[in-house]
Amino acid sequence: MLKRILLVWFVANFVIAGLFALLTGGWYIRLPAFVGMAAELGLVMLPNLLFPILLLRYGWPAPVSDFRQALGWQRKGWRPIFIGLIAFVIYLILSTFLSNNLGPSIPYNLPGQGGSISGLAGLLALLVFIIFVVITVVSEETMFRGLIQTQTSQSYGVLAGVLFTVVLFGLRHLPADIFYAHIWNATPRMWLARQVDLYLCAILFSLARYFGRSTYASATMHFLIFMLILVQGFIS
Repeated sequence: MLKRILLVWFVANFVIAGLFALLTGGWYIRLPAFVGMAAELGLVMLPNLLFPILLLRYGWPAPVSDFRQALGWQRKGWRPIFIGLIAFVIYLILSTFLSNNLGPSIPYNLPGQGGSISGLAGLLALLVFIIFVVITVVSEETMFRGLIQTQTSQSYGVLAGVLFTVVLFGLRHLPADIFYAHIWNATPRMWLARQVDLYLCAILFSLARYFGRSTYASATMHFLIFMLILVQGFIS
């Protein structure tokens, strides 16, 4: 079971995007912002959404009768939303403290990108970003807190499931971290700040999933963090 999960995780997060990079002679995040977002959805996010379902349907050792339960997408009333909100507030407090002490992290955009967009173009950009956020959150949560954490916790215990998920989630972001660190000539302190924030998110995502008893809890926190990034972008 563990080997199958690792194979699906590796193919979804590295193989498809890596082959595209080799065939095109460049990494997709070098593309203009909206084109790069569309490429990431197709190359990484959709595989993260579809491959866990395909694995449970065609490659799981035992028949799966309820895919939502197997992936943790269970409705537990308001509990998952409430736990997700609490985890988000905890993240805000801890990330602010760490940012004040570690300094700025590695920017996750190319130099020269950004700037305010107004009028109809601004509304369109907002809509595209929200669609990107929703698909990204559902996809990553289905793979990591859904398939990986749910199944490994059931087989090897909660602690092993959380740690395994945290490590794989961090490694999934490593190629982009290296790319942007190179682009921005990141200092070791910037690299440290990025990794601390990334793994803080990963730990809180997994804890939200556990205490919320549903992938909806970690998805709530994940969505709120993206919305925070959006607000910060508009303010700056």
